[in-house]
Amino acid sequence: MNFELKDYHRDISKEELIEDLCNVSQRFNNEYISRSVYEKNGKYSSTPYISNFGSWLNALHVAGLKTERTTNEYKKIKDSDILNDVKSVTIKLLQNTITTSDYKINGKYSIGIVLERFGSWEKTLEAAGLEGTGFIKRIGTIELLTEIEALWIKLGRQPTTTDIKNGNSKYSLNSYTRRFGSWRKALEEFIKHINIEDSPTQIMSKEETKEKDVKPLKVIVRRTPRDINDRLRFKVLKRDNFKCVCCGKSPAIDSNVQLHVDHIIPWSKGGETVMENLQTLCSKCNLGKSNVL
Repeated sequence: MNFELKDYHRDISKEELIEDLCNVSQRFNNEYISRSVYEKNGKYSSTPYISNFGSWLNALHVAGLKTERTTNEYKKIKDSDILNDVKSVTIKLLQNTITTSDYKINGKYSIGIVLERFGSWEKTLEAAGLEGTGFIKRIGTIELLTEIEALWIKLGRQPTTTDIKNGNSKYSLNSYTRRFGSWRKALEEFIKHINIEDSPTQIMSKEETKEKDVKPLKVIVRRTPRDINDRLRFKVLKRDNFKCVCCGKSPAIDSNVQLHVDHIIPWSKGGETVMENLQTLCSKCNLGKSNVL
């Protein structure tokens, strides 16, 4: 049983983005438009600009606008404004510190302005009360894919960028896009990961029992292991719509609900670890089944 992603909605075109950026520039009669000014007055957020042009400054360049503030505008920026923005980017990325590359993509101010004001990036981090870049905690690919799985199960549907921005994920949207290129590509990688078929593991064959001088009269020849791997577990949950098949409870409705995947025919009684012999139960119904058995 394979899973597919929903149809991808049309993105905003580069022409539409540039047109609106120029409109804001004309409205304020200013050839330089900061991210904060645009986000307060433009149609879109700064995210599609960064996705399409690589950075906010590149978007300004393509639009034919200035990529640097004037001297007077620069003087108006307070040290505290810069430091608060550095800290806000760190919080957004769920890290204890950030690199200049991180800030260049996500920060309001140019790296040149920051370095000129504080002397170096390490001094900027120190002034902001952050650790040096040697202390960055890297998030692994498996951790990100595992979080997508947990989020999918929790919501009972394919998660969206809005879900990430609303704080449903442990990791920021930027963590996924930096690793995979985009949120769409992160979902595609997850689907590829979850749809990999695992070959059945034979626990003990008749030949093995003979070799070990074990009497084969009551030996159950197994095709599958007892443990349910993550891929198979997710497939069963998806098939059962992320709901308990007994009581219908779902974590999408009640966050206290915990879903388990259980053997219908117990493994100890010959049941195999295959889709047809697995079901989704909430923790209470699973406990009740165990008590009956």
